[in-house]
Amino acid sequence: MWPRPKSVSHTPFVVLTDEPALHTSAAAGVADPWVRRLVSRLDRSAVVEPGRVCLKVTVPTRYVDPTRMLIFSTVPPTIGRAMTGLAVLSDAPVRCDEDQLRFDRYVEPILSLLTSPTSTTPFTVGVLGEWGSGKSSVLTMVDQRLGEESPDAFVRVHFNPWVYRNEPNLLVPLLHAFQETLLADRKKRFAQTVTRVASVAGTLTADALLTTLTAGFLTMDKYDQAVERYVAQRSQVESQLRNLRNLLRDEVAGIRRQGAQVVFFIDDIDRCEPDQIVDLLESVKLFLDVPGVFVLMAISKELVDRGVAIKYQGFGLDPDGMMDIGDEYLEKMIQLPLYLLPLDARSVRQLVEAHAHPDLLARHGDLLQAVLRPNPRKIKRVLNFLTVTTAIVAGTPGLDELHDDLVVRLAVLRVQVPRLFSAVLTDPRVLLVLECLYRDRLEFTEDGFRSRYGDDSGALLYRAVAPHYRRHPELKEIFDASTFAEEHDRIHDYLTLFGGRAA
Repeated sequence: MWPRPKSVSHTPFVVLTDEPALHTSAAAGVADPWVRRLVSRLDRSAVVEPGRVCLKVTVPTRYVDPTRMLIFSTVPPTIGRAMTGLAVLSDAPVRCDEDQLRFDRYVEPILSLLTSPTSTTPFTVGVLGEWGSGKSSVLTMVDQRLGEESPDAFVRVHFNPWVYRNEPNLLVPLLHAFQETLLADRKKRFAQTVTRVASVAGTLTADALLTTLTAGFLTMDKYDQAVERYVAQRSQVESQLRNLRNLLRDEVAGIRRQGAQVVFFIDDIDRCEPDQIVDLLESVKLFLDVPGVFVLMAISKELVDRGVAIKYQGFGLDPDGMMDIGDEYLEKMIQLPLYLLPLDARSVRQLVEAHAHPDLLARHGDLLQAVLRPNPRKIKRVLNFLTVTTAIVAGTPGLDELHDDLVVRLAVLRVQVPRLFSAVLTDPRVLLVLECLYRDRLEFTEDGFRSRYGDDSGALLYRAVAPHYRRHPELKEIFDASTFAEEHDRIHDYLTLFGGRAA
């Protein structure tokens, strides 16, 4: 419900503006159609000025705040006013001077570990968190601080396995990344190392069978030939891989003699396929587990578990057994798992207040606070969508009277529960069903659905809703006070903003 001012006992001088209502907690205007309708009902002692109508009339006192002399809106505001000064948020990792979420609390202990003279290597730090939680930002800030405070003490190698996900052997681009970093040394300290690394990188290739399979054009008549080539080259490839590890060990030892250590930053692992993640972890353990090397990797524990499940799916293990193997994998690959804490309510509020458009924040700050998940990337996606979509709607005839609180709720649903939103696009009645469920107006059983909506429709709606009901805490906040039922005639208009088809 929209807040109303307290009743007064006298007739005020009332100003009706033709601006849409912007605030729910202060005296707000009413849209132009409301001005016209209200004026037609009131005494006609009016003075019309640009943008406002001034009346000295008797009006229902529950709508009036005499201290402000403004009529309050009696309906929720619409999206009928374009936002100005639009700005969207980049998803790029933040740097130290942009840190609004206290990532420095993770950065400082990592820096202490890296720079401590008593730290021993090899050592791998895993920055763990869900997709979009800020893992890349932590790695970026550590890299920035090392570059600013200890530029000559560390050779900082950046490797993105997702960019090379189609490479049959990730060690080749990893070696090239090492080589390019050495070339970029400002003091040119590692010229000889660069030459030796380049020599090995030029000869290290994936075996013929794997290369051919990856290319996707192996035919049955060529299979035997490929196998023969594989057998012939296998010993050569294994020898090359041993040479690579020996090379890394020797060259890192040379770098240490010149007063530096090597730090590998491995990011965007989450974008790789789960089975690729397991292979990458094994490669890192095998080839970077040498003295003088630190490894910082951003990774999702959930994706590691999924990768392990795929790799060992033929072993007949139950889910608990798979999770145990996933835990053991991390223990072997990562000496220090550092878990990012979810954002607290204050941090979510700070992020919204810092980046939401002022109009959006004024109208729906509390709603956003209640429904947004504590995930920086998802918060930015929701805010970006709302910022741009609101401006588009304002300039689209026929859409400019949509209730923007419903657009906010749909945007959050689209970003945070995409599978449920797909069900909404397929059958918009799902929105009305969820309103009934979260207001305890519908029994959550298939029989209850069949009784309300008929056998066929009830069964379909139940199957659409059942996997999601009560599994996502934000759904109660989204639907407990929504008005989709009142807007059911225009539901398709709302959904066109999200890729739905017009009615």
